[in-house]
Amino acid sequence: MKARVLHAHLHLLDRQVVRGDGRLLCKVDDLEIDDGYVTAILSGPLALGPRVGGVIGRVMTGVTRLFRMEEHPAPQRIPMGSVAEIGSAIKVGDLPEASLERWVRDHVIDRLPGSGGGEPDTPDPRPVRLTEIPDRERLSSLVARRVVDVVGEPVGQVADVQLTQDGPLLADNGQALRLSGLIVVPRHTGQLFGYERGPGGSSPALVRAVIRRLHRGSVFVAWDQIATLGDPVELAVPAARLLPLHELLQR
Repeated sequence: MKARVLHAHLHLLDRQVVRGDGRLLCKVDDLEIDDGYVTAILSGPLALGPRVGGVIGRVMTGVTRLFRMEEHPAPQRIPMGSVAEIGSAIKVGDLPEASLERWVRDHVIDRLPGSGGGEPDTPDPRPVRLTEIPDRERLSSLVARRVVDVVGEPVGQVADVQLTQDGPLLADNGQALRLSGLIVVPRHTGQLFGYERGPGGSSPALVRAVIRRLHRGSVFVAWDQIATLGDPVELAVPAARLLPLHELLQR
């Protein structure tokens, strides 16, 4: 059976995360990576702020750290072993709500007329939170890195990361997502929408043509074509050997 292939920005980031009972839990603000695999979903201002960057990102993380009680606050973290399904939303097992979401539900949403909520739950003396650990490397840190080929010629910058679901088994929820390639664009041309990655889908022909022209020169870099994953990312092959992005889904 062919392994499932996803693109981080296109299929995971900013998707809603829901529990098994259908309750909204959070959004995918970033992904934790370790040794070439996606290990966790990261959520909350401490995940989104560094990804947004600039003044807004620094304010977001600074304010959040100011009101967090931990010595080393970290993003809310959902291990990938808890992910049951990746689709239009990310479905996970019955994880507890983060403390902030639980407080908002009990003290704001459930008190609104017609919300269906009753009296607020008795406060738990031990606030419930998603797993929190110190920061590890994040997938968003790869985006916007410059890429040069084997002789040092510029290729472009990373716009997205391809993930292949063929890694080690994660409990009973399938295999881990392995980092298997980079989507590299020659210049900053805005958001990639997926139309430029092959012939599939039902997008209008005119839209596909415009997007492909906008991203002409974009290429796919397989993981085994990378020499060093620094900044810039150095390739082990010349740019001429890279697969044009519009052929990615045809192969």
